[in-house]
Amino acid sequence: MLDRIKACLPSLAPAEQRVAELVLSDPAAFARQPISELSAQASVSKPTVVRFCRSLGYDGLADFKLKLAGSVREGVPFIHRSVDSDDKVSDVTVKVIDNTVAAFLKYRNEASTYAIGKAVDALLGSCQQRQRIEFIGAGNSGIVAQDAQHKFFRLGVHTIAHSDGHMQVMSASLLRTGDCLVVISNSGRTRDLMDATDIARKNGATVIVITASGSPLASAGDI
Repeated sequence: MLDRIKACLPSLAPAEQRVAELVLSDPAAFARQPISELSAQASVSKPTVVRFCRSLGYDGLADFKLKLAGSVREGVPFIHRSVDSDDKVSDVTVKVIDNTVAAFLKYRNEASTYAIGKAVDALLGSCQQRQRIEFIGAGNSGIVAQDAQHKFFRLGVHTIAHSDGHMQVMSASLLRTGDCLVVISNSGRTRDLMDATDIARKNGATVIVITASGSPLASAGDI
């Protein structure tokens, strides 16, 4: 969660940056203190503290402090460890499982329930109105997009997945208001995905982005 705040720091307004710096200086204290003390210490208004939390995708201060407290209290007990060529089978097993657990815990502590709720509403709206839902991604993210298509198919929802850059851009040009485009990218910097996102939004479609915090793509979508 703290890594996410650091990544988003340059894109925040100056007043919100002061709140971010207060969080980073002592996360545990921030999670305990009332909004009046937080605003005074950061030399900002109370609404600015709330805006900072929402800028990061949280419902408000209470939601942010709850996630922050959990992150500080529990942290992520495992760090990413690379698999080496001389590792034993038991070592590889432990490393792979530890890395997976660390990724899930990191996501749990940083996930924005507000953004997830908005994404669910958008997808549900498109489904109920029989509008188009498309998933796009490049490389390994393209495989994730295809898996999402399969998951929706099992629910009886027709969707499309594209991993080819040209098809992504061409398909985005056909999207309209009420349609949903879900863009999946690990780096958040793939040119074709950026172009498809821009085209889809200009056509009125809702763009949901799943990518790295602080990346160009993270701020390019609607959700």
